[in-house]
Amino acid sequence: MFGITFFDALIHRTAIIIFGKRTYIRKKNAYGVFMKKYALLRYCLVFLAIVLPYFSAATINGPERVLAERVPDMEEYLPVIVFSQISPNMKKETIKAQTVIARSNIQRWLGEGKNLAEILRENGSTEEVWRYFFAEKRQIYEQAAKETDGQVLTYEEKVRLTPWHKRSAGKTRSGEEAFHDEAYTYLKSADSSEDKKSPDHKKIVEIPAGQLSGELKIKKRDSAGYVTELTIGETLLEGESFAAGMGLESANFSLKKKDDIYYLRVRGSGHGVGFSQFGGNEMAKNGSSAEEILKKYFPEMELKAED
Repeated sequence: MFGITFFDALIHRTAIIIFGKRTYIRKKNAYGVFMKKYALLRYCLVFLAIVLPYFSAATINGPERVLAERVPDMEEYLPVIVFSQISPNMKKETIKAQTVIARSNIQRWLGEGKNLAEILRENGSTEEVWRYFFAEKRQIYEQAAKETDGQVLTYEEKVRLTPWHKRSAGKTRSGEEAFHDEAYTYLKSADSSEDKKSPDHKKIVEIPAGQLSGELKIKKRDSAGYVTELTIGETLLEGESFAAGMGLESANFSLKKKDDIYYLRVRGSGHGVGFSQFGGNEMAKNGSSAEEILKKYFPEMELKAED
């Protein structure tokens, strides 16, 4: 990142001035305390060096116009977007896999004519910029971007939609089934049994029958067990829409009614298509590389390094 070497040298020199050269060399513990004390100052200086020119221009022209008129440098803001998508507590290879997925989707959006402002806004990343620059473990995102430099997933020589979610219900979904569109046949269902190890794999949600306008019935599921159609009385609903409306983590659920209460057993978190972060992380714990993780969840896609 810009300015890190300069500011490290500045703080290093300041430590010698404050402690004295001999004390600095002899008492490394004191230097360690000093570095912790001034770590926040370091990141503030770096942050200001990066964003001050932007804010100056934004004051005159407005932030949306400044971002829209910038020539996008994907690698510059990629770590911020990945930071908003995956926890730094995941294994490095998992974060690298997520980085490739994010880069692939960004390239697709840019190819569709979107600009930097739109991409950041749609991914909720404008708010994450502040958190990112003060995050303790942000270096792992920069390392992941550097170690996967230019890598994207393609299908038939083109970057395509590359979805991800927190964890499946034990098996990821077919893109064609989930999106009801043959254009997504390249998104194949994959075994992700490791997701069942998550302590949050199953959750029980209670819905009082009185909150609904009629009897709740599941009508149809896809091959991975996700509800695709259900009814409330005479009204037909799409599974994902119902899950989102009721605040369910996933559309993979079963239901049972007792004493005028519907008990929904919900499995997984997210739409269930593409990359499962939890499943991928279990693979990484067992020594799998980012490339191997991506190959499992996107078997029809090819990993390429763009120039």
